[in-house]
Amino acid sequence: MITAPLRFQLSPVIVSYMLVVHGLAALAFFLPWPPYALPVALAVYVSIGLGTTVGLHRLLCHRAFACPRWVEYALVTVAMLTAQGSPLLWAANHRLHHAKADADGDVHSPVRGFWYAHMGWILNEASTEEDGWRTWCRDMADDGYYHWLLRYRIAPQVLGVLFVGLTFGWRTVPAYFFLPVVCWMQSTYAVNSVCHAAFGHRVHDTRDLSRNVWWVSVLALGEGWHNNHHAFPASARHGWVWWQWDPGWLFIRALQALGLAWDVRLPSRLRSGPAA
Repeated sequence: MITAPLRFQLSPVIVSYMLVVHGLAALAFFLPWPPYALPVALAVYVSIGLGTTVGLHRLLCHRAFACPRWVEYALVTVAMLTAQGSPLLWAANHRLHHAKADADGDVHSPVRGFWYAHMGWILNEASTEEDGWRTWCRDMADDGYYHWLLRYRIAPQVLGVLFVGLTFGWRTVPAYFFLPVVCWMQSTYAVNSVCHAAFGHRVHDTRDLSRNVWWVSVLALGEGWHNNHHAFPASARHGWVWWQWDPGWLFIRALQALGLAWDVRLPSRLRSGPAA
């Protein structure tokens, strides 16, 4: 139960950024549709999504598997095409969320309101601590690349825009880049809002409000099996039965087959066979 009063300090910089990227994404529907826009946008969406769910979430936040450092950096860099909080801040907020889920200290619980959990906390400068990584990310505190991204978190997105614009033409940037970026942003926001609200189902009796929501998993590449995740946060697999769509897990399995992932962590019930 959240009892601490909410302090809201609107961030003009973040509000401006959100308006710009969402406006550029909407511009895709007013400009001539570039060739192969849908498959290109889908490829960008899936790439950013796998970078986020596999790289930022399952790898950095929960150490659900191990991999070469270059694979880790590649996944995280692709995830950062959204210019979201740097890996250190992202992991700190997520680990704090698990430690205090739907209680005082949780930065994005729907107990404070559905839309606050969805986007409001991002616009609120007072919702997070800039140096929270010092407490929650000591395992990454000495990583030079992540500190560089802490200062220049928008650099991957700028480079992505330049690559698309110079390669395919500037008119393609809204459809090829910003539309999938914004769609992925909204999909991940739904994990915080929808999957902790009155949607979906609870399979596990966790101490939080987490729920499994199938359509969020479709959009967020497996992240919507959120009650499963809160029951066993360190599991590399979120969808536990064949019909629970989890592309993040399939990608980890592919990395494992290529010798690029090892020490893959699963609950004992999944190691012994399919979950019921």
